[in-house]
Amino acid sequence: MKHGIVFASVAILATGLLAPSLDAQGRQCSGNGDVVGSFGVLASRSDFFLLGATTPASNTPNGLGPMIPVPVNPPGTSGTTAPFMGSNTGVGVLLTGLQNPNVFSSVGRVFADGMGNLYASPTTGLMTNILVGSYNVSTSPATSCSITVTLMDVFVTTSGTTTVISNAANAPSVTLQGYVTASGTEIDLAGPNGAVVTLRRTAQAGNCSNSSLTGNFTVLGTGFYTANAGNGIPVTTTAGGTTTTPGSTTTPTTPGAFSSGTTSTLGTPFNLLGRFSANGTGADPNYLPPLLPQGLNLAASYAINADCTGTGHIIDSNGVARNISFVLVNRGAACSLGAGNQGGSRQELDFVFTDPGVLGGGIAQLE
Repeated sequence: MKHGIVFASVAILATGLLAPSLDAQGRQCSGNGDVVGSFGVLASRSDFFLLGATTPASNTPNGLGPMIPVPVNPPGTSGTTAPFMGSNTGVGVLLTGLQNPNVFSSVGRVFADGMGNLYASPTTGLMTNILVGSYNVSTSPATSCSITVTLMDVFVTTSGTTTVISNAANAPSVTLQGYVTASGTEIDLAGPNGAVVTLRRTAQAGNCSNSSLTGNFTVLGTGFYTANAGNGIPVTTTAGGTTTTPGSTTTPTTPGAFSSGTTSTLGTPFNLLGRFSANGTGADPNYLPPLLPQGLNLAASYAINADCTGTGHIIDSNGVARNISFVLVNRGAACSLGAGNQGGSRQELDFVFTDPGVLGGGIAQLE
């Protein structure tokens, strides 16, 4: 996806290029107080890191991701390491993706208190926040604005019930490193095995709803789908009426917002470039008027939680349909609870695809 490519480059070049440029401009961070407020979290590990990956059926433990990298020369037969399985929460899903070598993508929300503590809710849309990590912003001239973030999965999910670990020191954790940028409204982090994590300022928890999303949005994304996922063309069933079911092998006769590449043994890459209109109700059954001959118009429906995360469904003029999860970011939003309407700043959606066997994501920006 776009963010993955950009932020992977930031992580790789950070030591040699980014820190000196900050010093040259005289920018200095004052400490943990530079990072405060609610942040949308977008995390991913892209498929192009997986040289030597196998197809899903041959090497996917417990259904964790469609592809897993394997050594060219396999080690001995002394056994394998069981995959990490986190709690059924946003933080748990994030740590599961970071701790395992699979491709993955996830979105969520955390709250930074300006004193080095990170909080998150075990359930979407709730105001209740539990301590899930820490952060430290460097003030040293040589490393100013660098940040170290430790995230913990302090939740345990059993039989559909989520509880909090009594001793956080026993919680699984992962440490990320990166930089604070955009005047503290964005944090770019590098994770294990090529993972990238981006935190971007959003409205405070409790302020978001379907009415928070209005206007025309330009959508840009990239993805990859495996053979079992299909190319997203709806099919008509004869039993039970008409349904929209991804998986048909029908090939569009004209290009739409989704454009597929060459299929390999692992799957098919695709790009997404289009435009949709949000009406503030969550329902948008109609396509926009055709503005371009390529048919880059999208219909979209969505549901937004109070914590600014949400789910949606987009479909292009050829009927290619994909489900997404997203977080509504708004870096100009006020940093206080009860900040009121967040529509005064330029809204953006950071999203990932959520259909089984479909990887990737992108960004939707208010025009």
